[in-house]
Amino acid sequence: MRVLFLLIVAANIWAYALGQGWIGARPDDAGRDRSRFAQELNVERIRVGP
Repeated sequence: MRVLFLLIVAANIWAYALGQGWIGARPDDAGRDRSRFAQELNVERIRVGP
């Protein structure tokens, strides 16, 4: 029972670290190109409508 508890705690710590990006790239960031945000053209022309 103690071993099962420790395995569950270790799995939770691993899942938290993966979600925070401590192990590598966050799963939410997969496929995103962050360099494109710096290349926005004509930012002043963007208007938010109702």
